[in-house]
Formats: sequence, structure tokens, C-alpha cells
Amino acid sequence: MPAARPDKTSSDLAFALDLERQGLVEAAEQQFLRLVQTQPKEWRALHQLGAIYLSRGDYVQALQFMGAAMKAKPSSAEAKSNYGYILQQLDRHDEAIPYFNRALAANPAYVSALLNRGTSFHHLGKFTEALVSFDRALAREPGNVKAWYNRANVLHELRRFDEALASFAKAIALKPDYADAHWNEGLTRLLLGDFETGWAKYEWRWQTAAQKHLQRDFVQPLWRGTEPIAGKAILVHAEQGFGDTLQFVRYLPQLSAQGADVVLEVQPALYALLSGVKGAARVLKRGDALPAFDLHCPIMSLPLACRTSLQTIPNAGPYVEAPRERLEAWRARLPKKDGLRVALAWAGSATHRQDRLRSVPLALLRPLLARDDIEWLSVQRDLRTGDSDMLDACNVRQLGGELTDFADTAAILSLADLVITVDTAVAHLAGALGRPAWVLLQYSPDFRWLLDRDDSPWYPTVRLFRQSRFGEWDDPVARTIDALRRHAAAQS
Repeated sequence: MPAARPDKTSSDLAFALDLERQGLVEAAEQQFLRLVQTQPKEWRALHQLGAIYLSRGDYVQALQFMGAAMKAKPSSAEAKSNYGYILQQLDRHDEAIPYFNRALAANPAYVSALLNRGTSFHHLGKFTEALVSFDRALAREPGNVKAWYNRANVLHELRRFDEALASFAKAIALKPDYADAHWNEGLTRLLLGDFETGWAKYEWRWQTAAQKHLQRDFVQPLWRGTEPIAGKAILVHAEQGFGDTLQFVRYLPQLSAQGADVVLEVQPALYALLSGVKGAARVLKRGDALPAFDLHCPIMSLPLACRTSLQTIPNAGPYVEAPRERLEAWRARLPKKDGLRVALAWAGSATHRQDRLRSVPLALLRPLLARDDIEWLSVQRDLRTGDSDMLDACNVRQLGGELTDFADTAAILSLADLVITVDTAVAHLAGALGRPAWVLLQYSPDFRWLLDRDDSPWYPTVRLFRQSRFGEWDDPVARTIDALRRHAAAQS
């Protein structure tokens, strides 16, 4: 096929780009495809095809075309950075960073590459390197709101909280409706114990891309704690994770005490456990038909509605209990042996955005499991490669695959003398049940665990074992082993 004339190629490209600017993406795509058939090294057409497939989430095609664009124009910082960005969307951050570096070698002032590189460093836990990238971006563009926001998140991870709050404030000053900045500032303030500002800022979650799809579109008004609820039916509905629901159902008795008829809607996996929870007149599974109600409140808005401070956290003992029939069934299956019985969970969901930070590799717990005078019960549902073999080698009874819902888990925790877990739903379940529990925490933990204390105002029976340095579990695991030795000796 004869090569297209340069003037025709230029006009065809301009036409395709104009179609794309008008939002006629499919027509632009076809024009770009026709163009690269005749001009396979037309880098802009290749690049835009990569961008189109990226926007659709078709990362295989996006990588193919963006890679071709890089080869067609090796000097393009844009193509290199965008290729890295596609890898970033695939969570392949180690592979992405060299492409951002190549983009910056081609154009040291390319702010987009600096922001992307900083994001990948952040995901890899390389916070100092991430901060350098964001600071370099701000040196080039002092008004770059995303750079200020990302910088704040990294400073939070580094526990440089005053600086983090200052960076959130800068981002919000530049963009007053920046929901993610407000929300993450709220998380920082809650972690610091500033509940008054933190709970209010937490309400910005509904405006964020990560949370707005969870917002319920009810015609009934949202209850914020200011309207009297005596004689009214209020729907309290779960919104995020299992642990969040378990933590905040503690508020239902407060609503009931104000004369409200409380209807609780929970995730199906929690229904059997919470069907008789204190303060709820009726409990439903998500997806069940809703009865008539006058007001509604998302469950994680209850601390704000109830004006919760550190001093007024409702924590007057267990507020959840295992259903009697589950408890008796598991008691029959797990006859008590001599010595200490410990339930164990070492990892949360692999899809959780902080999984690599909060989960402990099972191999690090092997010295803990080596004690053959302890009866170990694993309530870990999702096992990673090699976990099952190690559990067998350590004579740990694996019960995760036998758990149908949280009522089963609650029964097992109730039959254990102690629970050892990371920051996952098991920690909240143990606390809600009032069971003795030891929780291993990452360096900069979730807001509800606060800072620099080994107890929890939310859960009086919980003891915290914190990382003293980012990413290093050796120290908290060693302290857990020593504490278990002392605990076992005291029980014998």
C-alpha cells in the first residue's frame, strides 16, 4: 500500500483529534485506526488510541498502543509517562516507576510524570521517595492541588501529622470542594483524637469517587442528631466494611433510649449474628424489602449524630453475642483441651487497599505458632500461597473454610481464651463480643485505633501491639510472643 501524503496524514490526524475534542470518541477511534493502518509510526494517533483504551479499562490494548507510541517517538515524555500510568492502574508499580523516570529524563519539568511517580512510590510504601516527587512537582507548579493532596497523604503515612494537615488545608484552599482532601483530613483528625472536626469532615466521603456510589437515595430525611426521634422509625444502614458495622452498632441503644423504633439493615454475612442486637427493633439483610420509616442514618454517621468525643464513646461492655445454637454447635465440635486456646487471624481481604500494610505474612508468626502447649484455631478465611501447609506443620486447626458467616466466627471467638489478629473484621468482632484480643497494628493505623497507646477506648478488652517502624513486623510479633509466654504462664 503506498504511503499517505504528509499533508493528508496531517489533515486526517487533525480531523481525528477534533472528533475526540468534541466527545465523539468512537468516531475518533475509527479515524485513528485507519490512520495507523497507513502510517503505523504516527505516534500521536497511536498515543490517542492508547488513551482511549485506557479510559475504557482495556489495559491490554492500551499498553499495546501506548508502547507503539513510545517506539514511534522515543523522545516523547508524554508517551513514557502514560505507559507507566497504565501499569500503575494494573497495580504494577515496580514496573511503572522506570517509565516515569524515563519521562523525566526526557523532560525534567514534566509535572504529570512527577505526580504519577509519587503515587507509585506511595503505593509501594516508599514514602520518602514519594514526598520528593510531590515536592518537585510543587516546585514547578505551586498551585497544583493534586500534588498538595498527595503530599498530605504521604505525610500522614510518615506520621508527620501537622505537616499533613497543613498540606490538606493548602489543597482545600485551592479547591474548596475537594471532597477527598476534606475526607482524608477528617481521617487524620480522627486518628489524632480530634473527633469534633474529624466526624464532621468524615461526612465528605459521600462526595468522593470511592464512596459516593454507596450513598442511599431515600426520600426520607437524613438524621444528623438534631431532630427528636421519639416515636419515629429510623433506618440505620450499613455502608462500608464488616468491621465498621460491628463497631458502630453499639450506638443503637442510644437511639432506642431516645424513643426511636430502630430498623437495622446489615450485610447478609452479619445478619445471623446481629439479628438480636441490642437497641434494634428489627434487623434486615441488605436487599430485603424495607418497612416504612421516617428518618435514616448511615451507620458510620452515628458518631457524628451522637456527638461522640473520646470521653463519650459508648463502651460499657459487650454489645454483641454469638447466637446460642451456633455456640453450642461449635462447642460440640471443639471440645476443650488442657491449656490455652487461641483464635488467630493474620490477614484481611487481599483486595483491601491497605492489605499489604495491615496483613502479617504467616511465616513471621511461625515462632508464635511453635508453642505446642497452645491450641491454635485459625479463623482465617482467605489463605495465601503456602499458608495451609504451614498451618498443618504447626498443628493449627484450620476452621476458616467451615465458617458460613460471622455468627460462626463469633461462636469460635467466644470459645477461645484469647484472640490474636491484625486490623480486620475479626478484631472488631472480638471487641464487640468483649473477648480478650490482641491486635497487631501497622505504623500509621486506621483512625479508630488512635496513636501511641496499647489500649482502645472503643474496646476495653483489646490490647494493641503497634509497629514502631513502618512496614516492620518483627518488633510487634516479638512483643506478642513474649506477652503470650507471660499470659500462658499466668493461666497455668
